[in-house]
Amino acid sequence: MSRQVLSQNAEQLMAVLNFAGLRLAVPLAEVHSLSSVLDLDDSQANASILAQVEVNGRELPAFGFDAELGPLHSVPDDYRVCVNLGAATAELGILCQSIETLEQTVSEEALPACLSTVSSMVKGLALHNEEVLLCTHFSALVAHIAAAEQVGAGALLSAGEAS
Repeated sequence: MSRQVLSQNAEQLMAVLNFAGLRLAVPLAEVHSLSSVLDLDDSQANASILAQVEVNGRELPAFGFDAELGPLHSVPDDYRVCVNLGAATAELGILCQSIETLEQTVSEEALPACLSTVSSMVKGLALHNEEVLLCTHFSALVAHIAAAEQVGAGALLSAGEAS
């Protein structure tokens, strides 16, 4: 079986978002900032947006996922962090239990074609200290959220915003 390395993601520092029993890695370069869930505004929450988070004077949508990467409809008591993603400018928040920065670079491997779908947020796998991490990136999260929104009332985020 041949190994397929993603050239754009090879050997990079990653941040790992911890959900209930699941760890999802994102490139550290795409983590803009962190917020406490105590700072979220849930007054305008809807079917997919759990809350709004203020980052640099802008209100951003905050989303959450469970241990199976399904959308959350309320913030679990053990979710403490909102990870604000978007390299230069924060564009959206992802709620999770905790986040950690890996001290060593990891090499992300592409998912086999039979496991890959266009709207999946998981785009690769990485091995770190004998643990297999699910890998994603900002544009994959935006595409996943946009696809879920299209099933609902309409697109909140467009895939074009993920550039």
